[in-house]
Amino acid sequence: MEDSIPDNTAAPDKGCECTHEVIVRGVCLRGGRVLLCAPADGARAYLPGGHIEPGEGARDALVREMREELGLEASAGAFLGAVEHHFGEGEHAVFEINLLFAMELPASVEVPVSAEPWISFFWCNLPALGHSRLEPWPLRTALPRLCHAPATAGELGFLSSYQPPAEKKGNGS
Repeated sequence: MEDSIPDNTAAPDKGCECTHEVIVRGVCLRGGRVLLCAPADGARAYLPGGHIEPGEGARDALVREMREELGLEASAGAFLGAVEHHFGEGEHAVFEINLLFAMELPASVEVPVSAEPWISFFWCNLPALGHSRLEPWPLRTALPRLCHAPATAGELGFLSSYQPPAEKKGNGS
C-alpha cells in the first residue's frame, strides 16, 4: 500500500510556512468519462475549478471559474463531497480543502478549449484514472464509482491524501 502513496504527501516540518486554501472543483461526467484539466507542463491533472473568493459561495465560484477558464457558462449541481489534500512546493507546504460539485457544461461543447494559455482540458475515461496523474490522488479510485450521471449528493463523502509520516513510511505493522 505504501507504494501507492505519492511522495508529495509527507507532512511538512513544524516550522515551515504553510498556506491553507479552499478550492471548488467540478465533476463533469459524460459517457463514462470525466473532464480534467492540466497545466501546460502536463505534470499533473486535476478537476476543473479554482479558489473561492472572499464572500463568494462555492457554487458561484465554480461557475465563475468555468467562465474564466473556458469562456462558457457551466452549471454547478449537487455537492458530492470534500477532499483534504496537501503537498509541498520546496520549503512551502500547501493544505487544500477541495469541495466537489457535480457540474454540467453546455451539451454543444464536445471538447472544451481553454480560454487561458497555461491550462488545457481533456476527457479521461473513468477506468483509466487509477493510472493517471490526477491530484488529489484519492480521486483516482473514488471518481470511477460515479459511473452514472448525475451523481447524487454526498456520494463521495470525505477523502484525504494526508498520511502521517509513520503511516506513510510503514511502521512495521
